[in-house]
Amino acid sequence: MAHGVRYLFGMKIILDSKGFAAFRGLRALLAGTALSAAAAALGWQQAALAASDNEAAAETPSQSSSASAASAVRDEALGDYLAGLHASRSNDLASAADFMLVALEQDPDNDRLLQDAFSLVAAEGRHVESVRLAKRILAKDEDHGGALLVLLIDAVDRNELDSAEGYLNAMAEGGINRILRPMLEAWLQLAREEVDAALASIKTLEENDGFEVLHTLHSALIHDVAGRDPVATRAAYDAALEAAPQPALRMVWIVGNFLERQGDGEAARALYDSYLAENDGSGVFEPALLRLANGTKPQPVAESYVQGIAETLFNLSGLLTQERAERMALLQVQLALRLDPKFVVARILHGEILEDQGRSLEAIAAYRQIDPASPFTWTARLRIAEQLDELGRTDEAAAELEALAEDWPDHYEPLYRLGNLLRGQERFAEAAEAYDRAFERLGETQQRHWTLHYLRGIALERSDQWDRAEADFLRALELEPEQPYVMNYLAYSWVEQKRNLDEAKKMLARAVELRPTDGFIVDSLGWVYYRLNDFEKAVTHLEKAVELRPQDPVINDHLGDAYWKVGRYQEARFQWRRALSLEPEADLIPVIEAKIEKGLQAESERI
Repeated sequence: MAHGVRYLFGMKIILDSKGFAAFRGLRALLAGTALSAAAAALGWQQAALAASDNEAAAETPSQSSSASAASAVRDEALGDYLAGLHASRSNDLASAADFMLVALEQDPDNDRLLQDAFSLVAAEGRHVESVRLAKRILAKDEDHGGALLVLLIDAVDRNELDSAEGYLNAMAEGGINRILRPMLEAWLQLAREEVDAALASIKTLEENDGFEVLHTLHSALIHDVAGRDPVATRAAYDAALEAAPQPALRMVWIVGNFLERQGDGEAARALYDSYLAENDGSGVFEPALLRLANGTKPQPVAESYVQGIAETLFNLSGLLTQERAERMALLQVQLALRLDPKFVVARILHGEILEDQGRSLEAIAAYRQIDPASPFTWTARLRIAEQLDELGRTDEAAAELEALAEDWPDHYEPLYRLGNLLRGQERFAEAAEAYDRAFERLGETQQRHWTLHYLRGIALERSDQWDRAEADFLRALELEPEQPYVMNYLAYSWVEQKRNLDEAKKMLARAVELRPTDGFIVDSLGWVYYRLNDFEKAVTHLEKAVELRPQDPVINDHLGDAYWKVGRYQEARFQWRRALSLEPEADLIPVIEAKIEKGLQAESERI
């Protein structure tokens, strides 16, 4: 078995590594003390929002601050407060909000409880409660950023422009509000038909490094919603595309929508085709391609300042999500959905954030709210299958993927995902069959399909179909010649079979150049030197591999073998004992035990 496969392949259909992810400026605003400032500007109290280990450090309170907060809570409310704190740390925000509200009823003058309860209900999208608590907070703290934002969005939802502008003017200008304020201001100005002022406000985003895409996109949307000259509007959209040479799906969707409405189907099709050439088809663009074939036109993506503000909140939520500030992102996307409950990509982003928080059941519920007639139902159903598998409901997940494959007979991705699911369950023969069905739908594979060859190769190798597996690995390398994980798997397999050793050495040396800190690949290079009887070099590389992956039993076992070959017998037995303590696979245990007792003997040397 080829070891060391830790390659995770996936695709965020709404938020990928392109487009909005290029906003490197957000990191500057959220890094270190700036993240604390951003959180403070939003008015978030961190005791009740104790983050999980993968959250940004500024969202994780110290134990002392939690203890201090608890000591300030009256005895009759303390139990509910502590229960809320525990639920929050477990990312059960719905229960945390309920507990905090009960605690607040028992201790209504406690500012800490008021702000904690507010933050939780706002993050959960409980708008009536969050508005009520926001008003109570502002009566005590007129600068509270989170309360101001919630009330601003409430005013926008009610089309009360004067109130919305008043809340905006009261918001602080630091932290993330350096981005949020000018965007909100621009759309509120558009609501008063002050188009030039709106464009001037949005242009101030250029003062913050890395936000050119955000500036150009919203500038184009303002032109579009305002009904400005189509030539000027198209120039604005062209500027947005130029700012994002590898645009994310959302950008392509918005610009393509405009091009279709302007009757330039050729440009729209070229834009869609360009995106699909680099990203595996998700079914999302099929309605657009059908419209182009039929000569029909879509409704605009945004038709009002309200939808423009919802887009703003969606964009900010996506950026915060990519910076692992999920709790702050959750507030933004919930407010976007308040303004536009049919904002389907925001609904998907909401599900993504819930996934990132480990809230699979809630993510599934979010995805199930998407209209089955929406082109994004494809995305939602793929995500549902992933989360069912995450919950251990593998058969349900497989059934969802099979149903999706039946509903979309021209698309390979459900079967590709099914193969991944079965491979993850170590049902390798079944996985290989699912991949085979995916290939039947693909026909001739292209460069972006190297992963499909690679992953089917793993399933085939693990189900003892080596000839087919080798062909897949070689084809993957034809499509992606410098892919270190494919080189590692193929070359290590050759080493295990004691063949093509010189070619394997060259391949692994290159893989190590590309991934010098990957312990599994470094181990593979060490092991090929062992097979070539160059034991000194084997020791050098295997020692490095153990430094990189000290808890892997196979790597420790390899180092033990190499030590024995260079006469370092005591150290060899130490490494074998360590390998044994790291719970190796069952078939390896008696082999290691024999080596500990007798050392390496030529007639019994493993592998």
